[in-house]
Amino acid sequence: TSINSMTSVYSETGDYGSVKVSGEILLSINYIYKTGALNILVKSCRNLAIADERKQRTDPYVKAYLLPDKSRQSKRKTKIKSNSTNPEFNETLKYVISHSQLETRTLQLSVWHYDRFGRNSFLGEVEIPFDSWNFENQGDEWFVLQPKVEVVTDFGLQYKGELTVVLCYIPPDRNLMLPLGQFQGKRGFKKGKKGDSHLPSGGILEVLIKEAKNLTAVKSGGTSDTFVKGYLLPDDSKATKHKTPIVKKSVNPQWNHTFAFSGLNSRDIRNVCLELTVWDKESLSSNIFLGGVRLSTGNGVSNGKEVDWMDSQGEEQLLWQKMIDSPGAAVEGVLMLRSSMGKRRL
Repeated sequence: TSINSMTSVYSETGDYGSVKVSGEILLSINYIYKTGALNILVKSCRNLAIADERKQRTDPYVKAYLLPDKSRQSKRKTKIKSNSTNPEFNETLKYVISHSQLETRTLQLSVWHYDRFGRNSFLGEVEIPFDSWNFENQGDEWFVLQPKVEVVTDFGLQYKGELTVVLCYIPPDRNLMLPLGQFQGKRGFKKGKKGDSHLPSGGILEVLIKEAKNLTAVKSGGTSDTFVKGYLLPDDSKATKHKTPIVKKSVNPQWNHTFAFSGLNSRDIRNVCLELTVWDKESLSSNIFLGGVRLSTGNGVSNGKEVDWMDSQGEEQLLWQKMIDSPGAAVEGVLMLRSSMGKRRL
């Protein structure tokens, strides 16, 4: 209902501090490798706090996210139990996710008191990282509910989905041995004279844009018409812009499209930044930004000058370094999309 939706929105900012957290939650977690199904059986809670002191009652429910995804697609909820500090839920919250992706996620389960006419009250939470979870253990387990730890939200890290790319840097000496048909790029990084039509010189950076998952749905019906745009900074001119075809009506698009940038020696590859942004195509208005990544050394410097677009971190930085360390070899990575690319000062 709309009231449920409103209180759900309120609970995100939430009334975290008014109730002293107590109690435990009983869970049984299993994963089916064949189907990629994660099943979280929320059995019960015990010794929950009294949320409404005046009425001396607690109307609890449990909410789940697979962090870092805090989007609507990641949210799961149990039914509300009326007036109980020892509620029995016996509800299974289900996700479909590959095991390799599951290892990068943390299950966050929070318990809330439902207030029909005001803010829902936070009753405690548990966070279970799956990178070291033993899925062979199918038994029930009690978890102690913890208070909310206040953290400053970095909106640049807000979950917007994932992009899978394959990078390959072919150095100049290996480029000379490539058959002509193997070069897939159409434009060089360094611009030549108009009308030049010679073989690409220098090294080549090939970027295979494979797929994205869990993109934001911006069209009615829960879909988006998506494409990826790429630049090799500091050159953000139209001459070096690459785009994938548009995949219609999908928040899990597969492109399998290659961008290629030529004229790159080994020094260049440490001074450039591959910026990939994902967009929803709109026919009658501006395209909508869905997220992006930057791949570089991440040291903040390009050709001796400080620049704010050399800001790669984590997997972005690791994948770029892996590519540099493996010339001629293809390296694949799954990258979390940023919700903002920030301002570039060029």
